[in-house]
Amino acid sequence: MLSNKKLANRKLANKKLGNKNRVNKIRGTNKYQALRPTRYVTLIILTSLSLLSTYSASAGTSDKNALEEHASETPTSDTAINRVIADALHYPKALLQLPDGSWLVAERDGTVVTVPSTVDSSSKPSSPQQAGFAQASARKSLAQQKLPLVQLYQKGQGGLLHMALSPDFSTSKVILFSYSKGTDDANRLAIMRGVLSDDGQIEALTPVIEIKDSKATPVHFGGKLVAMDDGTWLVTTGDGFDYREQAQVLSSQLGKVLRFTIEGKPASNVPFNNAQFVYTLGHRNPQGLVKMQNGDVYLHEHGPDGGDELNKLAPGANYGWPVVTLGRDYSGATISPFNQYEGMVNPLVDWTPSIAPSSMAVYNHNTFPALSNHLLVSALKAKALYAVDLSSQPFQYRRVFSSINQRVRDVAIGNDGGVYVLTDGESAKLIQLLPPDPSVAGTSSGLAQISLLESNN
Repeated sequence: MLSNKKLANRKLANKKLGNKNRVNKIRGTNKYQALRPTRYVTLIILTSLSLLSTYSASAGTSDKNALEEHASETPTSDTAINRVIADALHYPKALLQLPDGSWLVAERDGTVVTVPSTVDSSSKPSSPQQAGFAQASARKSLAQQKLPLVQLYQKGQGGLLHMALSPDFSTSKVILFSYSKGTDDANRLAIMRGVLSDDGQIEALTPVIEIKDSKATPVHFGGKLVAMDDGTWLVTTGDGFDYREQAQVLSSQLGKVLRFTIEGKPASNVPFNNAQFVYTLGHRNPQGLVKMQNGDVYLHEHGPDGGDELNKLAPGANYGWPVVTLGRDYSGATISPFNQYEGMVNPLVDWTPSIAPSSMAVYNHNTFPALSNHLLVSALKAKALYAVDLSSQPFQYRRVFSSINQRVRDVAIGNDGGVYVLTDGESAKLIQLLPPDPSVAGTSSGLAQISLLESNN
C-alpha cells in the first residue's frame, strides 16, 4: 500500500502531466475548429485550484482600486497645447505623415483624407486657452479619396485598418494598406500596396498578401504594419475572438505576426520551415507595432478582461495566448490558470484592468525631452495616452497629456516633434500637442509639464 506522502506525490505528478497534455492538445490542433468561448473554457479549465487562488483574490478588486494599486498621483501640471487640426473625421483608423508634413487619415470605409501640413510656430496659439479657439480644418474642405479595396468588409472592427510608408518612399512613393475583406461568414485580413501620385491620389493598387484563414467574426483583425531593415514587412493578425486556440497552431495564420516581402513572399530566413510566413505566435488581438532604430520590435495587444500587454518580439517566440493570460473571459470565467508557462514569453508590461491599447509610436525628439526613449501608447477604454520608459528596468509607464480624455485610436510623432493623436468615433478629431513655448520644452521642468500619472509595473 502506498504511503500518504507517495500517494500525494503521485497525484501531483498526474495533475502536472494532465495540465501539460491539455496545453499540448491546444498547441497541436491541426484541424480547424470554430470553438465558441464557452466551449473553449470547458476545454481548458483545469483542476489546479492552488494556482487559481492568487488570481481569484485579485480579480475581485474594482477597476478603480486596481489602477490605484499600480499608480500614484503626482501634483503636476499639463501645459501642452492641444490644437485640433481636423475634425468631423468618420471612424478613422490610422494616421500617417508624409515627408512634406501633410497627414493621411484612413477611415474605416476606405476613405483616405489628406490634412495639409500643420501651422508653423509663428501662428501657433500661445496658450492652452487660445488653442481652444484655433480653427480646425473641416473634413468636408479636405481632399478625400475612397480606395477601391476589393471586397472591403467594414462591420464591427473591420474596414481599412492601417497604412505605412515603404522605406524607399522618396523614390517609389509606395504605401502599404491593410484592410479586412470578405463577408459575414468568411472574412480575413488583406494587404495592398499603392503609389502616391504627384496630385496626391493613390494609384496602382496591387494585392500583396492576404491571410489564408477565413473567419465568421467581425473582430480581432490586427493589421498593424511595420517595415524591417532588410526590406521585409511585419503585419499583426488577430485570433478572430472565437478561434483563439488557433493562435497556438502553426498551420493557422490567426493570432500571429507574419513576415513577408513587398511581393507577398516569405522572407529568406524564417524561424519555422513548415510555416514560412509566421514570425511569432500566441497573440490575441495585437495592435501597436513599432521598430526601433536598433532593430528591436515592440508590440502590444488586447487581453480579454484584463491582461493587455507589451512585448518585445523575437523571431519564433511564443507569447502565450490563450495558454497564458493575466485576464479573464468577459463572462467572468477563467480562461487559463497559467500566468506563465515554459517556452512562452512573459509580457514586459501588463495592464490589468484593461486600457484597450490601440496604437503605439516611438518618441525621440527634443520637443518633449522628458519623453525621449519612450513608447507612446494610445488607449481606447482608458481614454488616455501612456508613456512607457524604455530606459527603466522593469519598464515603467505613466499617463501623459491628461487634457485628451477621449478614446484615442492612433498616435504619431510629427516631423516637428509634436505628438499627434487621432480620436475615435463617428465625429473624431486629429489633435496636435505641442509645448506652449519651444524654449520650455528644453528645461528641467519638462517632465512636470506632461506627467500626470506614474506607474511602476
